[in-house]
Amino acid sequence: MILGWKKERKLVDEKTPAAPYYLAGEDLLVHKNGREIFIKRIYSVAKDKPEYGPVIMSPGLSTNANLFRIDDKGKCLSLDHNRSFANLLASEGFDVYLYHPGYSDRVHNRYVCRRCEASIFYNKRYRVPAEYGYGDLINIEMPAVIDFVCRNSRAKNISWIGYSLGGMMAYSFLSKNPVNPIKNLVAIGSPMALNQIFFRFIPYINFTSLVLGFEEDAVFGRLTQNMVPLTRTIRALPDWFVRFNLISPYLFNPLNISNATIRTLLGQIAEPMPKGLQQFFSKFVQRGYSSQEKFTKYLERLRRLKKARKNFLFFYGASDMIATPDSVFLAREIISPNDPHNLVPVPSAGHIDLIVGKNAIEQVWMPTVEWLKTKV
Repeated sequence: MILGWKKERKLVDEKTPAAPYYLAGEDLLVHKNGREIFIKRIYSVAKDKPEYGPVIMSPGLSTNANLFRIDDKGKCLSLDHNRSFANLLASEGFDVYLYHPGYSDRVHNRYVCRRCEASIFYNKRYRVPAEYGYGDLINIEMPAVIDFVCRNSRAKNISWIGYSLGGMMAYSFLSKNPVNPIKNLVAIGSPMALNQIFFRFIPYINFTSLVLGFEEDAVFGRLTQNMVPLTRTIRALPDWFVRFNLISPYLFNPLNISNATIRTLLGQIAEPMPKGLQQFFSKFVQRGYSSQEKFTKYLERLRRLKKARKNFLFFYGASDMIATPDSVFLAREIISPNDPHNLVPVPSAGHIDLIVGKNAIEQVWMPTVEWLKTKV
């Protein structure tokens, strides 16, 4: 065991790895500075499978990393196929590490606290600190996760796939730590700055987060997936309302996502947002950076990445109203403008369906896999 780290090496996916992909799962726990971070590792035990190295997958705001385990049917968590983003990578020979940020309240209380005996929260109620903010993600969790994955995989270089917030975190981390193990960064719908329209959704996100928090508190996470009011309500909603309501066009293209996927997102993937993180993004959208000096230094540090021996790939949704195309263009222009092939449009995609929409497999997942293979 590595000093300062703890992990649970216990397979909890009950089915034996089966042909043709022989995928397996492993629960890993990172304990650092009194914090616990849950990582789900997915990999193939098939013989003669190419080894392309470790990939860390980081989800967007108010979601957990099971986002990457949603398949093309809208179902989640199965290892019997290669039709989810994580499974596809693992089936091709990548060592996949799904990073659940510390705000993943539901994942901890529904799974980690019940199944992972090495967890410091085993048989207890997991609570996210109210002051948990963006700094916790960049300064504590991301360095700890990268260091852990490098040690666990014995790799000097890793790839990072960040969706939305997951890519923004990478921008911030790279600006502060230009010398680091990240060799390849795939940023999917990750803007340089959030659209002002996002600010209008903060109250709705806060309300939903509050409801989700009450949901977990009410039953200690043990019966939430089947019994709590919010989950029952989600399952009872008519299909037309799930996709076609006043808010949905801002979050996704209703014609490019299935009802089953949206229900899975609401019932299993959405996470309560800590107050500290809510306040950070509210202030950020309203005011931007705290000072012009900080913003200037941030841009200067990002521009230095042009000379770094790193590879960057940027995806944007043509109809994305949260991470607007021009904001993704700006990120690419500042970080890696000289590669004519590293900016990829996804036709008809909004923000959420950019990663789990009907065209995500062909337009995002498969191109990512093939690009990473060329960069190993």
